[in-house]
Amino acid sequence: MVVTDKKVITVQDLINDLGEELKLKVVSGATGLNRPITGAEVNRPGLALAGWYKYFAQRRLQVLGMVELNYLKHLSSKRHLAVIRRLMKMKIPAFIVARNYLPLPETVKLSNEYGVPIIRAPGITMNVVNKISSWLADQFAPRIKIHGSLLEVNGEGVLITGKAGIGKSETALALVERGHIFVADDVITLKLTEGPSITGYTSKELGHHMEIRGVGIINIQSLYGAKSVRMWKHIDFVVTLEDWKEGRSYERLGIEHETVEYLSVDLPNVTIPLKPGRDAALLIETAAQNEKLKSLGFNTAKAFNDRLMEIMQSKSNG
Repeated sequence: MVVTDKKVITVQDLINDLGEELKLKVVSGATGLNRPITGAEVNRPGLALAGWYKYFAQRRLQVLGMVELNYLKHLSSKRHLAVIRRLMKMKIPAFIVARNYLPLPETVKLSNEYGVPIIRAPGITMNVVNKISSWLADQFAPRIKIHGSLLEVNGEGVLITGKAGIGKSETALALVERGHIFVADDVITLKLTEGPSITGYTSKELGHHMEIRGVGIINIQSLYGAKSVRMWKHIDFVVTLEDWKEGRSYERLGIEHETVEYLSVDLPNVTIPLKPGRDAALLIETAAQNEKLKSLGFNTAKAFNDRLMEIMQSKSNG
C-alpha cells in the first residue's frame, strides 16, 4: 500500500527545526507562525524594496541581509513603512533578518498588525540563506508512505515488501537478531533525495517499535541496544516476499534485472518465494552481499554466464 505524504510546512516548523542551530529569535508577528510556506526557495526582495514587484516571489520566505537593510535605512521613515506595508499585504510567510539587525519599531508594529513574523538570525546572510534553502529542499522533496520493513544489511539499505501477513516483520526481527541494523517497520516514509536516490525514514509516531503477531509490540532499541537502530537509510534494493507458487518460473541465475519504481526511481528488486524450510533472513543477507559486489563492479551471475558461454563456444569450435 502506497500513500502520498502531503505535508503543510509552516514558519513554526522552520523555528522548530532550525531555531537552535541558527539561533533564530521571533521579534514580532508571532500570531503568524502558522503561516504556510509554499515556496521551496528563499527570496531576497531587493527589487521589491525598490518598487519593482513584477515576478516578486511572495510565496517564499523573505531574507533581509546587509544590502537590503542598509537600503531601507537610507529611506525616509514614511517610505520605509510604505515599502514594508506593501510586502506584508502580499501575505508573505515571514521576514528573516540576518546579521542580527534590529527592525524599526514601526516595522515591528506593522508585523504585529498583519501577523507577518519577523525573525532575527545572527549569522552571515549567505550562511542563513544556504541553511534555510537546504532545509526547504528537504521539506519539499517528493515523498510517499508505504508498508514494509527497512534495515541496513551488510551496509546495504534493504526495503522488505510483500502482502500483509507474509512475514516481513518476522524476517526483519531475524535480521536484527543476526546483528543487522533496524530502521523502520510497518509505516515507512520514502523521500526522493539527491542522486536521485530514495531514502527511507522511520515514523516519528512508531519510532523503533515493531509488532510481532503472537508476541505483541516490542522495542528494538530496548531489546538490542542503541547500535541496533538508525533513523534513516538510503535504499539500495528492494526484497519482495511472496508465497511460493508451484509452476511459476523463478529467477535461478540472476541474469535478469528486476526493478520496482518508487518516486520515479527504479530500484533493483529481488523476489524471494517463501515456503516451509526457507530461511528468508539468510537469503536477504546473501542478496545484500551480492548487491554490494555488483556496486563494486563484480556481477557473479554475469561472470558465470560469460564463462559458460566461453566453454560452450570452445567446445563447438572443437
